[in-house]
Amino acid sequence: MTTLPGSPAPRPAQWEQIDFPTVRDQIIRAIQELINSSEHSTDLYRKAIQLGGDAIHEQFLKGAQASCLLELRTAVIDYILRHLWGRQADAFDGLALVAVGGYGRGELHPHSDIDIAILLPSQQSDEDTGARNAILSDWITALWDLNLDIGHSVRTVADCEREAGSDITVITNLMEARLLCGCNDLFKEMQEIIQPSHMWTSAEFFAAKVAEQEERHKRFQTNAYRLEPNIKESQGGLRDFQTIAWVCQRQFGTAGLNALVTRGLLEPQELVRLREGLELLWRIRYLLHHVSKRREDRLLFDYQKDIAHAFGYLDDTENRSIEQLMQRFYRSVMSLLRLNEILLQGIGGIISGVTAASEIIPINSRFQLRNGFLEVTGDDVFMHYPPALLELFLVFGNTPEALNVRSNTVRLIRANLPLINDRFRSDPVVRNLFVQIFSNPHKLTRTVRLMNRYGVMAAYLPAFDKIVGRMQYDLFHIYTVDEHTLGVIRNLRRMMLPQFADEMPHGSSVAKLIKKPYILYLTALFHDIAKGRGGDHSVLGAEDVKVFAATHGLPQEDAELMEWTVRNHLLMSMTAQRKDIDDPNEQLEFARQCGSIERLNHLYLLTISDIRATNPELWNSFKQSLLQSLHRHAMLILKRGLDNPLDVEDVINRRQEHTRTLLDDSLENDPRVDMLWATLGDDYFRQYQAVEIARHTEILLANEDTPGPLVSLRYSASRGSTEILIYTPDDKALFALITAVMERLQLNILSATINTTAGGFALDTFHVLDATQMPIEDISRIDEVRQTLTYELGVPRNLPRLDVQYPSRRLRYFSVSTQVECSNDESGFTEVHITAADRPGILSGIGRVLMGANFNVHAARIATLGERIDDVFLLSNEHGNSLTAAEQQTVSELLQQEL
Repeated sequence: MTTLPGSPAPRPAQWEQIDFPTVRDQIIRAIQELINSSEHSTDLYRKAIQLGGDAIHEQFLKGAQASCLLELRTAVIDYILRHLWGRQADAFDGLALVAVGGYGRGELHPHSDIDIAILLPSQQSDEDTGARNAILSDWITALWDLNLDIGHSVRTVADCEREAGSDITVITNLMEARLLCGCNDLFKEMQEIIQPSHMWTSAEFFAAKVAEQEERHKRFQTNAYRLEPNIKESQGGLRDFQTIAWVCQRQFGTAGLNALVTRGLLEPQELVRLREGLELLWRIRYLLHHVSKRREDRLLFDYQKDIAHAFGYLDDTENRSIEQLMQRFYRSVMSLLRLNEILLQGIGGIISGVTAASEIIPINSRFQLRNGFLEVTGDDVFMHYPPALLELFLVFGNTPEALNVRSNTVRLIRANLPLINDRFRSDPVVRNLFVQIFSNPHKLTRTVRLMNRYGVMAAYLPAFDKIVGRMQYDLFHIYTVDEHTLGVIRNLRRMMLPQFADEMPHGSSVAKLIKKPYILYLTALFHDIAKGRGGDHSVLGAEDVKVFAATHGLPQEDAELMEWTVRNHLLMSMTAQRKDIDDPNEQLEFARQCGSIERLNHLYLLTISDIRATNPELWNSFKQSLLQSLHRHAMLILKRGLDNPLDVEDVINRRQEHTRTLLDDSLENDPRVDMLWATLGDDYFRQYQAVEIARHTEILLANEDTPGPLVSLRYSASRGSTEILIYTPDDKALFALITAVMERLQLNILSATINTTAGGFALDTFHVLDATQMPIEDISRIDEVRQTLTYELGVPRNLPRLDVQYPSRRLRYFSVSTQVECSNDESGFTEVHITAADRPGILSGIGRVLMGANFNVHAARIATLGERIDDVFLLSNEHGNSLTAAEQQTVSELLQQEL
């Protein structure tokens, strides 16, 4: 069973409700026969539990619903515990064995915790207490010996009252209590003392649970939980549903989903969607426990393919089966999150008493404000005036007092989504409303997020529907495509607002130059809209935005700007990543590709917003400085005019003149400056800015009589990293040696520039970050790096032995084909572009290959994009020339073998 790319899989027809009582009785009877077949022993009970697990999984393979599997597992454990308790019936007289938590709910997965509470009578002699405690201890130990994950408490009712009254977790656990065997009166007494009339009123309980959920959502928003979500704890996961059930039970005294409908909190069709969402999460969690053979709630890369196949996704082209599973998961999570919001809002309104009795502030004939919630004036508003489905979001943005949308209005939006059809989309009023939403200067980020959450964005833009919940199977893109897109809009929006100017100062200054911010927001909406369709998503997205601009009446110059920016939205990041942006020729080529200052500014702002919204943990000051520098260089060229560029010789002369103004006064007329510069060559002055040249000049002249290698570290503000300057006699093993030492020092190399002076010395600079992805600041760490490099470069050039390093758990699950592309450039070097799977020690491995082949490295630009590297090296052969066709073939084959 496979589906088209981007579409969620249908609910398999084979997931059917089984004849639960019959199947349950058959499994229990088989366990009973096994236990009674021989003398009781630990092994016998283990076999009984295994028999039950195997029988339950057989039902899974037949297509039984996950809810039935959980009930069957609960029934098996119930039988085992009751049987074991019965063997100590005399000793346990007057006690109660109670299932609590998830076990009390009857939701046991193959390796779930089995939480039990043992209730004790309040009055018992010390002698009875000691003997009974010893027996209870042995009994619980016996359960652990059965490899059951038992969580237990032993309490009197008074203990329960005291602990539940002060701990939200304890009261929640006890609310789901279910008597397994023992004293019913004791159990009833415990149930009575935890009622809202005695502790935790429904209002107090509701507030505590909402706060608990908000804290959990924050905790599970890290990158790891997006790529490998926690089925139970992440946003929209099982815990969100349980929160609804708990507050509903506390308020209404009823358990089960049907109460949500009878109380008017859910429509019947919403209940169906809720059940289907739960079924999906339960089924995934069941499979996680089954394939991992332990309690595992994280949908790790280790298991995603197996689970995708178990769901029927078999097309593994480019991991398509996994992406289809994850898209289905994230769409379900979005649905559960939306229902969680509706239900908590509804229950909260009932508890607070403000749902009915409140002041209404009219906005227009269709909308009004009630207690900070925007709502429709009648249930038929959308039916009578369909454009109101978009107008609502414009009104929301224009109404500062509107904090959210009323749950009943959200329900009406969802119910009326079918009205957003081709006729709706072609309505000039509707099209104007859509553009106005993005033109609105207020609450844009919040507004577009609500449009996505409620399904309006996907309904209005069918192309957007294909990227909703779409997760790319890699370590670089940590968000679903729709969530990433909204993050880009958010980042753009913040640069437009003065209060966030300190966040991205240069970006904010450029944002002031944008004439029509809404054009940039709409560009962001379309920049990744064609992901997953096949083909170049930049080209397809450009075609989409061109049609959108034409049908929505945007001016021709705006339409062309949007189309160009979408088509080229990767241009700036690729240029900064792969080219030497200090090279005047590269600066001129990039400026020519932009063609105008307006295009440059739009592209720059979109680029930094795009990268930051792709994976915030991989955004650093080095990338920021590169893009900022490239923007400034291109801006100067475009202001001067593309027809009047400075030639390279002029640039070099200007840099040298500027450098002289930066040198220490003592070097003003020092002839050693010209002598040194004469040995460096023109390439050096093309590759470095004046402030860097001045620093290098001062250091080299100050240490010209120092024996051995010269190693200097400093923080480079222009690159947002630590610059390591190395000046030492040249050697073909030098690059391999330096990279090996730096990897041993756990330094992350971002770029390398290598020069050989006329005197046979290497003048190399490396920009690095520490293992924390931050520049090196600690003095002792700086000394360690300098001393280690100085020592290693001063001894005979034997490459240090590298310890065998294995890829991280995550890296092992990605297959990246190695690609090596060679091309000769105008500088007289050969550019070698390498894409390969990342692994520890990979850069020094590349260095060793190039050294062994007698190729000289002149520059390197290093990028790691999740699970793959994207590195560029400038090489020459042993004669200093670009590589011949045969040599290019050799280096390609050698690198393919190494990587």
